[in-house]
Amino acid sequence: MKVKNLLLKAIAGLGYKSALNAGGTASQYGTYQAAEPKSISELRNKKKA
Repeated sequence: MKVKNLLLKAIAGLGYKSALNAGGTASQYGTYQAAEPKSISELRNKKKA
């Protein structure tokens, strides 16, 4: 049982680390985020006023 628990914890730790690393890789590939259209920003500013 100890070997099984140790193995499962090690696999879970690797999965956790890979998930953390994968979260930051999207910005490394140069993904594009479109600029917000002027009409939407003007509407948002009107609502705040």
